[in-house]
Amino acid sequence: MIFRLLVCLLVLGTCFTQLSAATLPNPLKIVISNDTFPYMFTDENGQAAGLVVDYWQEIAKQQQIRVEFVAADWPLTLPILQRGEVHIHGGVAKTAERELSYQLGDTGIDIYSNVFVQRDLPAITKLTDLTPYVIGVVETSGHIEGLYKLIPGVTLRTYSTSTALYDAALSGQINALVALDRLTPRYARYSELARQFPMYRKIPLRTLHLSYAVIQNNPLFDALQQATSKIDRAFLDRLERHWLGDRTDDNTLILGLAVDNPPYMHVSLQGEAQGLFVDLWRQWAEQTGIKIAFVPDSSFQNLQNLKKGRIDALIAFPDNNLQQDGLMSAYQIYGFKSRFYSAKSNLATPLSSSAALKVAVFENAPYIAELELRYPKAEFIRYRYLPDIIKDVINNKLAGFYGAAAVIPLRLQQLNYTDLFIEQADSEIISPMYTLVREADSELAEKIRRGFAKLPFDTLLQVEKNWVPQTDLRYFPQFFTQVPLTPAEQGWVSEHPVLRIGMLNNWPPMEFIDTDGNPAGVTVDLISLLGQRINVRFDIELYANFDVMLEDLKLKKLDLVANTSDQEDRHSYARFTDEFWPAKWVLISNDNRDLVVSATELDGKRIAIYKDYQMAKRINEVYPLIDVIPVNSLRAGLDLMQQHKVDFVMDSVETTSEILREAGYMYLRLQVLDDLPSYPSLIAVREDYAPLVTMLNKGLRSITAEDRQLLYQKWFNFQINQGINKAQLHQLMWQIGGAAALLIAVVLGWNLSLRSEVLLRRQAEQKMRFMATHDDLTKIPNRSLIKERIEQALLQHARHNEILALLFLDLDGFKEVNDQYGHDIGDELLLKLAGILGEAVRKSDTVARFGGDEFAILLTGLLSRDDAAIVAEKILHQLAQPFALSVGEVQISASIGIAIYPDDGTDCAKLLKVADSLMYRVKQQGKNQYCFSKAVI
Repeated sequence: MIFRLLVCLLVLGTCFTQLSAATLPNPLKIVISNDTFPYMFTDENGQAAGLVVDYWQEIAKQQQIRVEFVAADWPLTLPILQRGEVHIHGGVAKTAERELSYQLGDTGIDIYSNVFVQRDLPAITKLTDLTPYVIGVVETSGHIEGLYKLIPGVTLRTYSTSTALYDAALSGQINALVALDRLTPRYARYSELARQFPMYRKIPLRTLHLSYAVIQNNPLFDALQQATSKIDRAFLDRLERHWLGDRTDDNTLILGLAVDNPPYMHVSLQGEAQGLFVDLWRQWAEQTGIKIAFVPDSSFQNLQNLKKGRIDALIAFPDNNLQQDGLMSAYQIYGFKSRFYSAKSNLATPLSSSAALKVAVFENAPYIAELELRYPKAEFIRYRYLPDIIKDVINNKLAGFYGAAAVIPLRLQQLNYTDLFIEQADSEIISPMYTLVREADSELAEKIRRGFAKLPFDTLLQVEKNWVPQTDLRYFPQFFTQVPLTPAEQGWVSEHPVLRIGMLNNWPPMEFIDTDGNPAGVTVDLISLLGQRINVRFDIELYANFDVMLEDLKLKKLDLVANTSDQEDRHSYARFTDEFWPAKWVLISNDNRDLVVSATELDGKRIAIYKDYQMAKRINEVYPLIDVIPVNSLRAGLDLMQQHKVDFVMDSVETTSEILREAGYMYLRLQVLDDLPSYPSLIAVREDYAPLVTMLNKGLRSITAEDRQLLYQKWFNFQINQGINKAQLHQLMWQIGGAAALLIAVVLGWNLSLRSEVLLRRQAEQKMRFMATHDDLTKIPNRSLIKERIEQALLQHARHNEILALLFLDLDGFKEVNDQYGHDIGDELLLKLAGILGEAVRKSDTVARFGGDEFAILLTGLLSRDDAAIVAEKILHQLAQPFALSVGEVQISASIGIAIYPDDGTDCAKLLKVADSLMYRVKQQGKNQYCFSKAVI
């Protein structure tokens, strides 16, 4: 009876499933927009594409039906549904008005409505700032309701399609436009549109729920709800990352960059990422071989994009307490100083512990708690945007604000408020900057950390020097005296002022007891240096046995142990630092053995290796045919070799050099093999002391090659003691000879390594210097370098009473070439033009790209202004010839303004201003000519 009942239930369930599936039409006809990128559009082949299309194709796959898409201009899509020509609308924003006319089903996907602001509009940071301007929007879109609600008095202009909206934006009819997450790259003039309305100037309008729509009271709605409920979250996340992320390919790491933070991170007028953090990441990419791409946006929007998986990491963010948001810090990339800024009129009431002032702080500032302790009577108010803070300070609603000391002066200069504010010198506070990733991306976090840890410290110093001219604001030079710790790390150190470290008493020259009974060796000196750098005291506890020492670390009787290897079975009780000491290995054999050139010749050979070395445990992963014989010490291995029980002994250079001082090991051959794997020595830290690992890694970064060289010179030497007989002397001389040969090999290897490192550092410095002073595209000097050369030339010409000329050149017709053929062809044209300009002047003159299609030319040592006229005429003549590009011939010309020293000015800024204004005068008078300050030639 029970069996029959179960069979009936199974049949009923199967029938119900078939009935549910059958209620979805086959094919299911879906109307979509043909130009709402990246959600739904038609591709270059006329096929439906986008996030919405992929969503419904997954539904069809699960339900085993077909789908047919009907694409139309957005305003026509809902009427098509209304007329019954399709079953459903594939994707609409959920609004109150639409809920009255349609049944709306949730797809589980949120979409973001944004206002893209024209690049040159000043200080637009929030929606209400747009009230005086005209905003464009596609008619009947769900954005309109939100605009009227959030921007009182807004002026809207509607357009029938996205293409018409974009055309209006580029023609200057509107100052801002409303779109979803991004502008469509399928638009013919996309490059120009993206430059005029960049991603980093967009302001979030509101979050919308992506829904599907059917006619009211349609029985199909229930079946659709059942089908869509089977789409899992993992699929939706992949869908959003694919269509809404900024990924160029799967092998590129997408990095969020917070704009308006010069000199740390910002974008140029051409939309290129630039700044200290940008260059640090470019060095990381070169070190790791991983391609990167930067996505400029606001700090707030970057966090949202990271949470959604639309970017892989934030290059730098001032707060690492984001675990509740599913984010974590991968690496502390920097530390910055913040100071208090007030209006000059408020100098009578400086910020102090007794001052009851209202002070603005940025909403993501990590130091608010510290400020509240330092200034208990002050009220700290969070703001998102600097212009809002400035406005309230000027209106006396605030006494002042806190901001990054390297950033605020530049931002005040951009906003023309430099003369209104002053910095309070005694208000400084230091905060860390972290690279952030999602908590689930722990592998990426470790890859980021290891990549930065391998960057030469000299490279970090040079990059910072390029971007931060004020020496008191630089971060990296502090490492040489006292490693800059975060407030949290300083608090940890104060709670743990003394740390217990285990060392061996019988492993010279690394760790041993000297003749006075004190701990000595490389490890002792290196740990002492680390203690000075991070301001902690290490108490050394000596052990005769390495295993006993590790067991005490496991039992937390010790806090750390140096010169250990990262092994899986130790992860339960220890964390590991970056490299503490480089491991260099030698192969030891009897003198009568043949020379070994490569490790591949060791196949089938018996090799004794100290059992606790990582090499002993992992060499077979690389060379599986080597017969590894674990031993308790180097002496034990050498004894086995003398008894012919092993063929070779392998150990570190350090340990081998020390044992060669002793008698009894004559006729040994020492060889260094280049193809042996390398397993560096690390510091093992008890697993509950995670902050100590980070601090030790900072300290290890601060130890230079010169520091390590001094340790080599101190500990790896050889001495002959007096009072030995002739036989002992003969025996010892053999050992000294072997030791000397080994030492020479070590020194040569070390010197080659140092020479290679110095060369790499010099190359990195030259590359960074070139990047900072030259244009990325044309490789000619940039604005910064030509200004520097103008200043130098002015000093020289003033001394010798000579004339110089500054030509400011703007291309006529370049915009048309860019619009017709695209950004790549525009770049090709700029490269050719740079070559022509270079040929038109002497080697002593300077041609620079000033920005976009503007160039500046410095002509020195002139006899008269006629010399400048000759160069200008030569350039105009050259430009009159058609340019042969990959798409065919194009024609352009130029407008040139010429400023003369000393007639038009005696400083760089004045000469540039005159030349620029003269160039615009030429444009107004017909273009394709040049102009001095007196008359147009």
